Amino acid sequence: MALQQRINKRKGKWGRVKEFESIERALIIDNDLKEKMLKDIPKQKVITPTSVCQRYQVRMHVAKEIIKELESSGKIVFHKKTAYTRVYRSV
Repeated sequence: MALQQRINKRKGKWGRVKEFESIERALIIDNDLKEKMLKDIPKQKVITPTSVCQRYQVRMHVAKEIIKELESSGKIVFHKKTAYTRVYRSV
């Protein structure tokens, strides 16, 4: 019986258990945040929708719309496209 208890004690979970956290990001942004984004984003060295999304806690759709708005106004320009991401840079 003691041998069986030692064997059971050694058995354990191998590998890691993944835990996911859901992140709440804003779908609608207020004018103050929008003005801050329009002012700060062109100062960044490299601009991607993911970096905007993480920095300002907005959804990807909102980040892409802001980037399109900045590109159409001429504050940032398209630099390069990777497999899934479009990379922009300031003028």
